[in-house]
Amino acid sequence: MEFDGYDFQFFMTGIPLGYRFEPTDIELLQDYLWKKVNGEPLPYNIISECEIYGNQDKEPWKIFIETSSETFYVFTKLKKKGKGKNIDRVAGCGTWKGQKTDPIMYEKMKIGNRKLFVYEVKGSKEGVKGHWIMHELSLVDEEDKQIGDYVICSIRNKNAKDDTDEEEPPMKKMRFNSEDHNPPEPTSSGSLGLVVDSLNF
Repeated sequence: MEFDGYDFQFFMTGIPLGYRFEPTDIELLQDYLWKKVNGEPLPYNIISECEIYGNQDKEPWKIFIETSSETFYVFTKLKKKGKGKNIDRVAGCGTWKGQKTDPIMYEKMKIGNRKLFVYEVKGSKEGVKGHWIMHELSLVDEEDKQIGDYVICSIRNKNAKDDTDEEEPPMKKMRFNSEDHNPPEPTSSGSLGLVVDSLNF
């Protein structure tokens, strides 16, 4: 069976051509991570499961497209160091260093954490292919304990710039919500993180 560009994108992700995946933190937690933790079907196949920690071939430029400026979203399972509570964040020749943690609030209640990480090569600042940053989103319960082993990570190379960036015409982003007349299918709560691009003519 042969697919054209539109059919292939929809077949692989369930997202119609012309839409971008630019979810909010709330959408990521409620529509994706909560369902992943509870074994429920996900609305789209846009977030894949990926092991980003380990000693071999886990440098971000070996997992993701080094020259792409886009943000990559993945589910990953956290691994603890021995029997302790600390998470092993070694990734190939370097490690993901934590910078700060911010709470994710919904209707005045904390539902998760958003942690910022920067990738650092062990023993040297040279030879790093780009400036890789990661935001890790986790669910928490009323006692501020993490729910489940999975987290969602958004990872990108800040130094990368797509060759097509300057050639693209100005775009206007519009978010879909439950009141829109033609939201993308399938739908559940909110916009599920989809943004449609509209040319400014």
